[in-house]
Amino acid sequence: MKRALSYLTILLLTTACANRPQGGVSDTHPGIFPDFTDITVPANIAPANFLIEDPAQKYLTFFEAGNVQVRISGKKVCIPIRKWRRLTSEGDIKVTVYEKNSGSWTGMKPFSINVADEIDPFVTYRLIPPSFQTYQRLSINQRNITNFKEKVVYANSMADADAGSQCINCHSFRNWRTDNWQFHIRHFNAGTVYVNNGKISKLNLKTDSTISAAVYPSWHPTHDYIAYSNNRTFQNIHTNNTDRMEAFDQESDLILYNIKENAVSIIENKYDEFECHPHWTPDGRTLYYVSAHIAHPESFFANGGAATDNQSLKYNLYYKSFNPENRTWGKSVLYYDAAAVDSSLTWPRISPDGTKLLACISTHGVFPPYQSQADLMIFDLEKGTRRYVDEINSDLAESYHSWSSNGKWIVFCTRREDGTYGRLYLSHMNPDGYFTKPFPIPQKDPEHSRKFMYTYNIPEFTIQPVTVSARMIASYVNSTDASPVSFEQKREE
Repeated sequence: MKRALSYLTILLLTTACANRPQGGVSDTHPGIFPDFTDITVPANIAPANFLIEDPAQKYLTFFEAGNVQVRISGKKVCIPIRKWRRLTSEGDIKVTVYEKNSGSWTGMKPFSINVADEIDPFVTYRLIPPSFQTYQRLSINQRNITNFKEKVVYANSMADADAGSQCINCHSFRNWRTDNWQFHIRHFNAGTVYVNNGKISKLNLKTDSTISAAVYPSWHPTHDYIAYSNNRTFQNIHTNNTDRMEAFDQESDLILYNIKENAVSIIENKYDEFECHPHWTPDGRTLYYVSAHIAHPESFFANGGAATDNQSLKYNLYYKSFNPENRTWGKSVLYYDAAAVDSSLTWPRISPDGTKLLACISTHGVFPPYQSQADLMIFDLEKGTRRYVDEINSDLAESYHSWSSNGKWIVFCTRREDGTYGRLYLSHMNPDGYFTKPFPIPQKDPEHSRKFMYTYNIPEFTIQPVTVSARMIASYVNSTDASPVSFEQKREE
């Protein structure tokens, strides 16, 4: 009976789409927003709704995949999820838009939506309002990208006191799962919040032997450690520069947090280096990170340091070996000298199979999202090669990228749409190591990004949703002080 109903549904869809408008044929694609023409999407992604921007009196859009056809009328092309699922289950989709002007129909050049590997269902990100100085509306949200459901993980507005003095950042998950994850709270109610199998704790990772609390995290994939940077971060607001804001460090080191022992130790803290952005290899035996060398530290710091000379900071890519059984470290090794080509490399993220490293490259500094020159660069760790990801990069800033758990997809932040707000885009990596045309995460309203005045950043994939409620996190954060940690000496080979 179910099989008969399925055939009947397909028959009805086919019949409904059979009567197509008759008229002229165009050799150009329709103008649509977002640009979903000739893209590759995950098999389980939400419907690719779009707006037809060409002026016309009427519009008809036809989707075809295998034996399934769907017709949508109107300028806004919003596809019901059930019909979209029927299309993607058949494979690649052909899309044809018909436009009516002066009583005549024109069929625009068809475009394709190719269907590829599935993607992790959830992306967690921070939403930042336009102001660089207040944080009251700052939140960490999670989107189910297989549909249009979004929820708040935690928001500053849930703080008991003046939330304008609170900042939340650097959410991070262990191995794409949500049974072990964390985020930081700065200023009011400060601390690092951990959720471990539903149990919440809040720690103060600042000790007398470290320069600050923990900042950028990387969970060890096999043992109970987290590598962090320590950063004393400041920002400048420019009044006569298209890149309106810059964040920079005046100090930064690397530390290791031992979860079982509740202790931190130093990984790197050289006086003439600004170490930052740690990231583990999948086997947990190598830590990559970036560091900027200070050639003349005495004069650098005496003259105001990064506050007056931020553009001199060029971060290079390093790695060092690690034995997780006895927590011993090898020597640091320079992997890529970005400063030698007058550039700065940040945010190294290694693919789940350990063969690729994706990073952000810009002119200077450690905070590229507001630098319009910022691009993505990929390293092949097996072949020892590197290249700019030209098939993804735009004329505006690309930054904050993450790999899916199967290594087939990346999500990244870009300002390509308007130069002001960061948006989340997806791209599929083909077997040849090149990426497909990037596209924004679909929204229920295709005009969402033109109306939504928040910036997305730090997108992280997970294979499951966050299950602890925002209200439970808020009640704990507001009623619990951050517990101290101890300090232990660094161990070297």
